[in-house]
Amino acid sequence: MVGARAAAPADTGFANFAFASELGSGIYEVGGRTLQVYQLQPSYKLRAAAPRGGRPGIRLVLPVTLGFFNFQPEDLVHLHVPTQINALSLEPGVELDYWLNDAWHVYPYVKGGGTFASSTQINAVIYGAGIRSDFAFHALDGAGLWRAELGYAGVHYHDSSLPNDSFTRLRDGIELRRAFAWSWRERAVELAPYAITDIYFNAPSGPYSGISARTVQFETGLMFGALPMWQVRSFTLPRIGIGYRVAGVLSGWRLVLGDPF
Repeated sequence: MVGARAAAPADTGFANFAFASELGSGIYEVGGRTLQVYQLQPSYKLRAAAPRGGRPGIRLVLPVTLGFFNFQPEDLVHLHVPTQINALSLEPGVELDYWLNDAWHVYPYVKGGGTFASSTQINAVIYGAGIRSDFAFHALDGAGLWRAELGYAGVHYHDSSLPNDSFTRLRDGIELRRAFAWSWRERAVELAPYAITDIYFNAPSGPYSGISARTVQFETGLMFGALPMWQVRSFTLPRIGIGYRVAGVLSGWRLVLGDPF
């Protein structure tokens, strides 16, 4: 999280970033080091969901998380691209889609894979399972989303001298997107305030995982977008936003890329 500080005894203490796939796309700063996290969510639908709680849909997912240390956005302006990926996570899985009604979908999922860091000593197997609920609604002339998720995530290091870790998290997030009459280059301006509450039942071991060990954490912020969003060839550019997370020693600002949760 931009502006956050963590007392890690060595750079590799944070460089493992075993739970990078759980953090969300954004720019974070911990222990004086900047880390950019980019998440890609390719998927393949095997079967569509039947409405009104019928046969669930099935989707194969392949979350890919890339992490770059000490790489600033302005580096792109000067054509300074990163020469190596400092953290890479691949965590394929299967997700079911229960279409309960027009506004409500429930998604149980399981996934497992690996994370690879710049130091092979701290490579690890990662896995997770959980259930996510997405409820769409309309309020204040905008489109809202309430997301609740109960998830379990674990890491098993290849190096037996490193302690394995895991956590269970209950997340509630809400976002309200609203398009305004203002326009820029024939596109409507969209603003979306959001808020997140995370409750960790067994919080991970602090800065070493990139996640604060504080049991209850909060984040609130504002997303910026356009209708329609810009595209580069067939790729839709992500929204950007700014948020502040209250998480004890890892409290700080976060530059959000894509979706806030």
